[in-house]
Amino acid sequence: MNLETFAHSEILAPFFFLIGMQLRQETSHIKQILLPSFAALGGMIFPAVIFLTINSDSAILNGWPLVMPTDIALVMLVLLALGKRVSIELKSFLLALAVADDLLSILVLAGKYSGALKISEVLASIGAVLLGALLGRVPLEKSFIKFVNFIILPLYVIANIYPTITDGLEVASSLGNSIIAARFFGKVIGITLFALLGVSLLKQPLALKKSELVAGSAFAGMGLAVSIMIANLSYSSELLLNQAKAGLLLAAVISGVCGSLILVTTNRSKLK
Repeated sequence: MNLETFAHSEILAPFFFLIGMQLRQETSHIKQILLPSFAALGGMIFPAVIFLTINSDSAILNGWPLVMPTDIALVMLVLLALGKRVSIELKSFLLALAVADDLLSILVLAGKYSGALKISEVLASIGAVLLGALLGRVPLEKSFIKFVNFIILPLYVIANIYPTITDGLEVASSLGNSIIAARFFGKVIGITLFALLGVSLLKQPLALKKSELVAGSAFAGMGLAVSIMIANLSYSSELLLNQAKAGLLLAAVISGVCGSLILVTTNRSKLK
């Protein structure tokens, strides 16, 4: 078994199953996830609009959905590293946002790429989500979540990104740059704006400081696993595919660093 074995999207079946489980659990307290879900909508619309605005090549435009998903596993790893600088409220907000984000991304995936998905990919993605939502719980759930976040997702990402890095990472391309701009600025503007708008429209309080909201919006720009799957479905050209993966990787790094800097510079008092 080589690394290429783990580059196929079917390996993400446990991840999609987990999304279904989390969806079932989160919707049991719908009032608490309403504002993050509304913010997630903004964090999907703005990146897509920016990507579509920047690009004019029809071959590139086909991959517009890849700028929308957020990887909660990546985000939570960064939040864990930041320790006391991260509030419980921010973690809860980002978890609820990521669940809504992933669900909406899967709906887009099912609608736009239904003809391109193989039966095995349909079962491993949409089928796994439905099964997870139906069951809601599994034995040894905490261990299963760790298995997905620390084994399945890293394996899939590494298997897809490693060839791109070793073949010569293209750090500047029109596709890659548009992905970085769409993911970073789109997530920050879209999530922040829709969260503040949601406070008025939904009559729900924002349990975060403004600086935490902006930092969390930046963290949402970290998206690899589902975005890579979409890239694989969108681009048949090896050149465009490698540029897209490079853009996603750099966008994740920039988003993580910027979000961390915001929290570090605004929450220094928590370390005293």
